[in-house]
This record gives sequence, C-alpha cells and structure tokens, in this order.
Amino acid sequence: MTTKKDRAVVALPTAATRSRRVTGLVTSLVAAAALTATAVPAMAQGQDSDKAPGHSAQHHYLSPLQVTSAYYASYNGDLAAGFDRYISKDLVLHGFNGPEQREDWIKGDLNIKAGLKGFKMTVLDQIVEGDKVVTRWSFEGVHTGTVFGIPASGRDVTLSGISIDRVVHGQSVEHWSEGNFGRFLDELRGVSDPGSATPGTN
Repeated sequence: MTTKKDRAVVALPTAATRSRRVTGLVTSLVAAAALTATAVPAMAQGQDSDKAPGHSAQHHYLSPLQVTSAYYASYNGDLAAGFDRYISKDLVLHGFNGPEQREDWIKGDLNIKAGLKGFKMTVLDQIVEGDKVVTRWSFEGVHTGTVFGIPASGRDVTLSGISIDRVVHGQSVEHWSEGNFGRFLDELRGVSDPGSATPGTN
C-alpha cells in the first residue's frame, strides 16, 4: 500500500516525462516551420513551369510586374544572371525577326552591352494585364566595340522598342519584341542620324 506522499513521488516522473514530450513536440514544430520558410523561396527560385496552378508555392512567386522590372534592371547590372533567373528555359520567343532561340537572344544582348561603352537601359513605361507585362524601353551607349560584326565607330547609338512578357511562376515563358532594329544597325554603321532613333519620354 502506498501513502498519498508516495503517490505524489511516483507521479512526478510521469509529469516530467509529459513535459519533455510537449517540449520536444514544440521544438520539432519550430524546426519544421523554419525549414519550410527556407524551402519555399528556394522552390520559387527553381521555377518549374509545369507545376500545377494550385501549388501552394505559387503565393511566393514574384508578380509579373516584379519579374519584368527586375529583369530589365539586370541590363544595368549582371544581365546573364538576370536572364537565367527570370527567363524560362522553355521560353517561346517572338523576336524582331520572328521566332528565335532563347540562347540567341541572350548572346545578342550581351554582345550589344559589351560593345557599347556606358551602356544604359531605361524602362519608359510598363503596363500589366493579367499575366502579361508590356514594357517600353530604350538603351544607349557609345559604340566602342564590335557589335554584330560591325566594328567600333565611336558613335552614340540608341535602340528603343516595346516588349511583352507572359509571366508564369516567376519567369517569362513567352516574349514578344518590336523595335526599329534596322535603324540601330544603321547607326552602328554610321548611315543614319544617331538622334533620329531616340524615343520620347512623355
């Protein structure tokens, strides 16, 4: 037979055990939450374009406007990294000359940037409708390197255009561009007035 005092002594280890179990559960939940907070942005960076639209990670993707703003800003920084981050590997591209290849787009733009001293990209307007963003842009620089096989002329050159990006899961999956690319090439060759291609800002 045990006294009330004996029963109290016996009950103490059981209560301590329950306390440790509760503490362990809380610790596990906190750790799981921390891992989830780290994993979800990482999935958003992975950008798997064929994930189901109802996937819970979609709430962590950048908006179409954020994606296109960040991408065009990368022209004034690390363009290669911006292209890799924001342009889908499965991109459908409609360029100046009709459908083109994703690799040709980045190769051409990197060539232009390298050949123009003081290269600067300016976003003039952006309009959003659903998953599409229309961007009116221009870039400028001094032609001090070879661009598309055209040797340096030392001229100030400008190209302006309008692009549309369809953004899904934080990346552009389809891209259209229109611009006076022929006039830009003429500027590089010294055929036209370099000021004639400068877009208005109003």
